[in-house]
Amino acid sequence: MSDPTLDDVTDLVLAAREGDEAAWSALVDRYARLVYAVAIRCRLSSTDAADVSQTVWLRLAENLGRLHEPSRVGAWLVTTTKRECLALIRARARYEPVDVTEMQIVDTGAGPVDQVTRQETILEVAGAFALLTERCRELLRRLVVESESYQQISADLQMPIGSIGPTRIRCLAILKRHLEEAVDVTR
Repeated sequence: MSDPTLDDVTDLVLAAREGDEAAWSALVDRYARLVYAVAIRCRLSSTDAADVSQTVWLRLAENLGRLHEPSRVGAWLVTTTKRECLALIRARARYEPVDVTEMQIVDTGAGPVDQVTRQETILEVAGAFALLTERCRELLRRLVVESESYQQISADLQMPIGSIGPTRIRCLAILKRHLEEAVDVTR
């Protein structure tokens, strides 16, 4: 004898595959709290947990037709939620907040439009800079902000002098790519 709840879940998944909105809503109603709880257990904030939950439901919608065992949709949702949480945590590990409050953002001699443009530019560059690896950020900071010599940087970062220039070029290219991506997103 089969479990009626599993048959019910299977029927919901199969109906949702066929575009039945009521079946989709029933799936969401049945598993939304589980998905959110898994995200919270991964130590995400409530906002991040809500974002991950939305992504998980999107993934289910994209993969509904590929589920080999519709009765195991709950397990699929738990696994997918954990994967999405890990992806978010990994992505966040690449970000290091930059304190732009210490930067001089406003030039008192500039007009209001110039001040706003300068402020937005500084914030965009700071955001893109935060996406760089720690090694790139440190190298660029030492070269640009502190104007350290290649010899000092080589000794401190244990980097051959001959690789400082090429590494700087690669880091600046990555920074430029991040800035271009930020501009594309705002369009």
